[in-house]
Amino acid sequence: MTTIKEEIDNYRKLTGAMLVAAGVYTRIYSRQCFKNNNFDITPEQFVVIEVLMHHDGLYQRQLSEITLKDRPNITRIINILEENGYVERKSDKSTRKVFKIYLTQKAKETFPKLQKVTSEYREVMAQGISKAEMEVCLKVLNKLLENLLDKVDMSL
Repeated sequence: MTTIKEEIDNYRKLTGAMLVAAGVYTRIYSRQCFKNNNFDITPEQFVVIEVLMHHDGLYQRQLSEITLKDRPNITRIINILEENGYVERKSDKSTRKVFKIYLTQKAKETFPKLQKVTSEYREVMAQGISKAEMEVCLKVLNKLLENLLDKVDMSL
């Protein structure tokens, strides 16, 4: 008969469990870092700002696809960012019912501070991992992703 500790150790050897754990702890730690710096946005909201910094004026559907957020979630994030003055919706000239999302000046001015904290916590996460190890890790993760891409229905 195995002990709880042994069961936990065995569970931690499973790829899926480790991916989930890494994601959970990353979200928790990133939220702590944002809170400690008194940011009025979450890391999830930052991801949307970061995408828009590189491609301002995207459709909500495009943001959803890039960030892997479902429609209700991306709508909620955009609503909060709009309420806090970080983004604005502008109707598309060709289709008035469809909106493009643009960053405000506030978002552009705040982005460097947010990016600095994000870089710092990513450095903490990567401590003790060599560049070569990180490259292998990313290569393996990309293979896992490729194996799933054509099997996942993102419309669900």
